[in-house]
Amino acid sequence: MALLYRATRLKDRADTHVFTFVVTRSATREPDRDVTSKDFCCAHQRWAVAFSRTDASLGVYLVWRGACDGMRVYVDFTFTLLSRDHFTANEGFSGKQVRFSAGCAAQGRGRCVSIAELNTKFADARGEFQLELSMSRVRTLYSCELRAPRLDTPPIAFAGFDWQVSATGGGGKEPLTLRLVRLSGEGQRCRVRYALALGEGERRLHSGPLECVCDADGRTPPWSPRPPSRVLAKGVRLTVELVWARAIAELAVPAAGRAATCYDRDKQAWAVRCDMHSDMVRLHMLYRDVHHVPRNHLRYVSWSAWLVRTTTAAGESDAEELPGAPFEHYYAQDSADEGLMMETALRVEDMSRPGSAFLHPGGELRVRLEWGDTYLLFQATYHVYDDLCRLHAHQMRREIAVLQAENYSLERQLFSYQKSLAYAQAQAGEPAAAEPGGRRSPAERSLSTDTEYA
Repeated sequence: MALLYRATRLKDRADTHVFTFVVTRSATREPDRDVTSKDFCCAHQRWAVAFSRTDASLGVYLVWRGACDGMRVYVDFTFTLLSRDHFTANEGFSGKQVRFSAGCAAQGRGRCVSIAELNTKFADARGEFQLELSMSRVRTLYSCELRAPRLDTPPIAFAGFDWQVSATGGGGKEPLTLRLVRLSGEGQRCRVRYALALGEGERRLHSGPLECVCDADGRTPPWSPRPPSRVLAKGVRLTVELVWARAIAELAVPAAGRAATCYDRDKQAWAVRCDMHSDMVRLHMLYRDVHHVPRNHLRYVSWSAWLVRTTTAAGESDAEELPGAPFEHYYAQDSADEGLMMETALRVEDMSRPGSAFLHPGGELRVRLEWGDTYLLFQATYHVYDDLCRLHAHQMRREIAVLQAENYSLERQLFSYQKSLAYAQAQAGEPAAAEPGGRRSPAERSLSTDTEYA
């Protein structure tokens, strides 16, 4: 088996996610058995890691589980086998903007490492080893031809919902209007970010990034291409880029202290209670179904929270995000959850004043929750598997410290050489050589700087 052990989001520009798997000996000692991890989510797509075994080597593949006609996903990914001795002995392979499609849903390497090397450098005495998967710059694109009289796309699966692009007009004098529609998840609000494009090449019309909250019917605001476009009998090429879609729960939390209940994407129950026992209003978030977490597992959950205003002025947002968002926590099986306290920027004394910006009729606060990543991780406690990552972290810190010391020593030597050169030129009565373009020489710059070296 391949067990998802830990998941980390680096929060960089490429939105990098790092997944660590513990792979049992079945991947190497049972050649007739296919070893595949359970599905996990990254960039709102479902994925899995699969292994192939030959007599002499082991192959590793990233498998896209949401394959459908017309959709393609591009990913930067890296597989890394973690060495038991030193992080510089790690081995792996990577790919840049690798394309996944319905006809090619698995990408990887059939001969990643030899069985002999795997057992010597990476596997422990039980035959288990750790595999790290890094995924970044994930892009989801869907393309099809819009051709009269059919102006709706087939259903598109993304982020656990089914979507469709619906077109109106495009014939006669009526210009074409496009709208993204959510077909599933009735009664579930969500915020979606996407982009639409019509045509190809120089005549391509692009909407730019669009972000909105779907209405009660799952519809988004319409987009009309400029200049106006029409659907001819020969059709027009439509491309949709789906960036993310996050489920939203909005609940009324009584200021008196009673809890309000809501549910996340996995139908797990949560409660939010208002806490007025401090200078600032706080919201107490409790996981009511914490006893449903499987034994010996951790459930990682992240979310963002807003306080919804009673009225909105021109140019003002309808809600204020809580400080410290997004929030995240790990949950293990327990009889009850102690809860997580979320601070707000709202003072308790301001709640009782007339015309409070956040106190709604009935003496309640409107809280908006937006659910983020959720992972079910193997091993609920610190384990021997954690030692490897801690060992690598300490090794890298020590090597970085050595490199910094070497760099500092070289800088001191360079400064000394520059100073000696400038002194020799001054003794000889020679002006310091000017650099092309009127720039000063390194010696001049070093002598005029205010930087001090110990």
